[in-house]
Amino acid sequence: MPIARLLRSPRRFLLFGYDAIGDGRWVIGEEVTVKVRKGDTVVVLSGEERGAKGTVHQVIRGWKVDRWRRRIGRDPNKDRVIVSGINIVKKHQRPTGRTGTQAGIIELEAPIHISNVALFCSNCNRPAKVGYQLYEDGTKGRVCKRCDQPLD
Repeated sequence: MPIARLLRSPRRFLLFGYDAIGDGRWVIGEEVTVKVRKGDTVVVLSGEERGAKGTVHQVIRGWKVDRWRRRIGRDPNKDRVIVSGINIVKKHQRPTGRTGTQAGIIELEAPIHISNVALFCSNCNRPAKVGYQLYEDGTKGRVCKRCDQPLD
């Protein structure tokens, strides 16, 4: 197929890695390191439950999608975490099918934006700014920037 025809096709965004949503940014294929992981103890920095501590159950990564709903790149504005005991909401659940789904008003944990939580450092007993350090055996680990103690 000639290049001129490719440039006119609606799929040119996918061929050249351009963002199909049209905001003009190129899609970057690099994997970004996550500072908050599943099982970490975090502190809520803002919102109704500011100062509360909990354990991360799930990290939800945000993605940009094209008009065919295919992932074309990361979107850090949509990154969220589910923390145990934090941001409890009530959901009115209707019984569905014959399976034993719990019906009625159930309480569950809703996601919080990842910028509203910070990793908790047990050494300085405060929210930690996360840094990375390479060890002699070649592994990379997270450290608290305030007290230089490992967080992993």
